[in-house]
Order: sequence, then C-alpha cells, then structure tokens
Amino acid sequence: MANVRLVQTEERLATKQKYKVLFLGYNEAKTLLIHFLLKSNCKVWHTEQLIHDVSEYDLVISFGYRHILSPKVLATAKRPIINLHIGYLPYNRGTHPNFWAFYDGTPSGVTIHFLDEDIDTGDILFQRYVNFDNGEVTFEDTYARLVCEVETLFKENLNAILNNELMPFKQRGNGTYHNAEDLPTQFSGWTSNIAEEIARLDQSDAAISNEKLLLIDEIETVRRSNNVNWMDLLRLAFAKAPNEAKKIIRRINSDDNKISELFKKLGE
Repeated sequence: MANVRLVQTEERLATKQKYKVLFLGYNEAKTLLIHFLLKSNCKVWHTEQLIHDVSEYDLVISFGYRHILSPKVLATAKRPIINLHIGYLPYNRGTHPNFWAFYDGTPSGVTIHFLDEDIDTGDILFQRYVNFDNGEVTFEDTYARLVCEVETLFKENLNAILNNELMPFKQRGNGTYHNAEDLPTQFSGWTSNIAEEIARLDQSDAAISNEKLLLIDEIETVRRSNNVNWMDLLRLAFAKAPNEAKKIIRRINSDDNKISELFKKLGE
C-alpha cells in the first residue's frame, strides 16, 4: 500500500475544500502547485510512491512522478489522470526532455496532458512553446524556467481542470522518445553551459562514430584474410572468446544508420 499523506492546510482554508485531489510526484519543497491547490478549494493528498488505486479521489495530478501506472490503476480513476511534462509533446517523451530539446534540436516547451498506457503519449490539454532568455545558459537554468512555465500554465487553467471543462486533442506526428539510459555517458552535468556542452558532445559523438568505423574495418580485414563469412566469424568469436566478443559488439551500436548499413554489407 502506498504511503499517501494528507497535506495539512491552514484552518481558514479547510472549510472551503471541495475537491479531493491526489498529487503524485514532487512535494511542497519542489513545486508550488500543492499550495496553490489548497488555496483553490482542494483537499490534497500526496505521495511519491507507486500507487495501486486512485478511486477515492476526484482528480489525480502527476508532476515529477517516477513510476509508470498500469492500465489497471488508470482504470480506477474517476477522470483521466493529468500529467505535467516539461517537454513540447510529441517531442522528447520520456526522461530529460530539457536536455534532448537542445541535443536533438527539437522545440522546447511544456505540456499538460492525459496519462495513458504508454509514456507521454496521451491527449494534450494545454501546451506552451518556450523561448529562453540570454541569461539562461545552463541546463539547470532552462529546467527551472520550464518548471515555472508548466506551473504557470497549470494555474492559468486550473478552473477548467477542476470543472472538467477540457478540450483534449491528439498528439500529431511521431515525435521522439528517450529513456534514462540514452543520456550520453560523456555528459558533463546540468550546471554545464548548454552551447559549450552540445558542441563538446557533438565532437565526442564524431570521435566515437569514427572509432566504430575503424573497429568494423579491422574486423572486416580479419574476415577477408581468413576467407570466412561474417556471421561465421561472429559465431567463432563468441565461441572462443565470449566476453571479449560481447565488449566489441557493445562498442558497435547497430542503431546508428551508418553502422547498420555496414552491417548489411558485411552480412552479404
């Protein structure tokens, strides 16, 4: 059973509380929205833990929640659960949307949407494109701005949300998705200068790509000199030196378009 905490409120506000709201994710130290809900006729419960039933609440809000809710849990909600995402959907679904908008060159923004069975694919309720100021130069700066923007967007539309006066619309286009493991291992951190860090990562990516090509050329030279089929060579490598072979294969990411083309040629 999840540890759900009733958020204490001032006595003068308690008599006005009309809506029972469950807030999933960030607590009062990380978002201003819980206090804003308390001042807006809401009685608020909070948890960061995985929850299995939300049927007793009038409304469920998710912001910074680290768990994926199953279809069974979603079905217990009186209304579709609402999620706040600091990305401009359908771009940058999943984790670290702030980073990927700069790294991939996709739009930065914030989205309020319904939760569904997949990750950040639900119908959109409200959305805002964000342009950053010249002084917002680190990922930490832009993250703080995005949090502020999505909170503002939520506040501006809270009456419509509470009264269920919403006009959801489908996400358009394929968009992009990233999980936590996609973040480059060479990433310097959230306090790094965005322009400098992206330029450095681009150079690092080029070096890694070149290393992959040299590695494949070396393997192909061995294959040709021994007059063996590419797949036979792989089978032999895994049979004779499985650990070393696994390390080499991990260094060759077959999702890379250029590497995939080479694999096809080598397999012919």
